[in-house]
Amino acid sequence: MVAIIVPENYGAVVAVALGAIPVLSFIHGVIVTGFRRDAKVPYPHNYASVEQCKSNAKAEQFNCAQRAHANYLENAPQTMLFTLFAGLKYPHLATAIGALWLFFRTLYLYGYVYSGKPQGKGRMLGSGFWLAQGALWALSVFGVAKDMISF
Repeated sequence: MVAIIVPENYGAVVAVALGAIPVLSFIHGVIVTGFRRDAKVPYPHNYASVEQCKSNAKAEQFNCAQRAHANYLENAPQTMLFTLFAGLKYPHLATAIGALWLFFRTLYLYGYVYSGKPQGKGRMLGSGFWLAQGALWALSVFGVAKDMISF
């Protein structure tokens, strides 16, 4: 049997990593589903065609929502892991950076889908999520993992 001792404030880390991050993913899915109907993109198609986008502004918005969601799904798993791992040594910092990541991901979603900028360029509003994600990775590798590895 292995016992893992977690810091006193680890509940906040779990709330961000296993609570808030999945909730924002659900919100992404709800937004994509709402635009799918207006875009007239039937299942199983993931995106509207270029022709559909030219004739229907909602199709372009659907594509932006779908891509924002896909990008979220590409980045959320490792962010959850980094948050949980970094939180073992730095619970307050991991919680704060995880919350910052969520803030930037929300801006990314808003900018991509609702800014009205062509080709989803509004997503740059939330591009700071990369810095937060990198900080969580660095805390995990240089702050926690280095203490677990002995050479």
